[in-house]
Amino acid sequence: MKKIAWITPSAYMDTDYYIVPLLCEYYHIDWFILYKDKIPYEKELNKLNGADNLSINLYKQAFRQRSLKTAFSDVKLFLHIKKEKYDITYAGMFGFPFFHVLSALILNRNKVVIAAHNVNTPKGASNYWVAKAYASYVLSVFKNFQTFSESQRKLLLQMHPHKKVLMAPFLLKDYGNSTNKKSEVITFLSFGHIRDYKRIDVLINAAQNAFDKTKILFKVIIAGKCDNWARYQAIIRCPQLFDLRIGRVENDDIPNLFGESHYFVTPYQDIAQSGSVIVAINYECPVIASNLEAFREYVTDGETGYLIKPADVEALTAVIIDILVSNNANYKNMRNRIKKIKDTDFNSQAIIDKYIAFFDKL
Repeated sequence: MKKIAWITPSAYMDTDYYIVPLLCEYYHIDWFILYKDKIPYEKELNKLNGADNLSINLYKQAFRQRSLKTAFSDVKLFLHIKKEKYDITYAGMFGFPFFHVLSALILNRNKVVIAAHNVNTPKGASNYWVAKAYASYVLSVFKNFQTFSESQRKLLLQMHPHKKVLMAPFLLKDYGNSTNKKSEVITFLSFGHIRDYKRIDVLINAAQNAFDKTKILFKVIIAGKCDNWARYQAIIRCPQLFDLRIGRVENDDIPNLFGESHYFVTPYQDIAQSGSVIVAINYECPVIASNLEAFREYVTDGETGYLIKPADVEALTAVIIDILVSNNANYKNMRNRIKKIKDTDFNSQAIIDKYIAFFDKL
């Protein structure tokens, strides 16, 4: 049985938590979880204590990423991994500026797999140019990668034709069952960390325009942490439409957010791949998304949701109006189609088999 050192920062726990325990049936995994303030998924991790072939190791990163003390901490981790002679080291593409510069120097790059959550850095992402340069470095020096979508796999191979790439989609992210019923009025949801490229301003303006034209009351839930909410608050002129829950969204809150909502809305200007759409699919929630390749893999226009021109107020307004004036006529059929996709495209064993086939060749 191969031994894997699996490194997960807090930001990627919502992906790795679902796959690591399942892979322990096939590999011995020492799971190194890096966190700064609060242990991510602490309750869930406690339930995994004592699981066969799994050892959980919590590493507190007490300093800023740019601190030399963080670099020393990273070196200590990599020297431990090197000493233990793992067959594979798996880690996400994170940790600017030191993490993967040091991992490339200390570890055997032939045995490292990098999870490329973003092969291309979305325009509007935090510290865009720095993030882009760091990603370019990681993609150039390592040999083995995972992407979570076919579009990102193709892009990576266009950039670096000789890399080995595993494409295995996200497992469905299930945060539990909702205790809420659907809202009596048609409800549109946006949730997650509010960043510039997600274009929440487009959703706000489109919702208000749709109400101006139809006078049909509906609801828009905006839930998520935002560093500059005042700029969005300033454009709200129809406050009766909006249910604002600005702040960190806890995992326990997610089931009820989808439980009371009819549509999940992502009018992004750019995106590499989206884990939040996987959450929507798990809760059988149709998605209104920008017509970008990352979304086209999961959303079929008119069948499981709607695709609109990216970050376009008029296009989103038209879709909202169509839903309102039709009294949500296509909603049940869309949900039924999503249920079928859950059973076929997101079969857990089929996804696990992709990991096994890739890891066993390293």
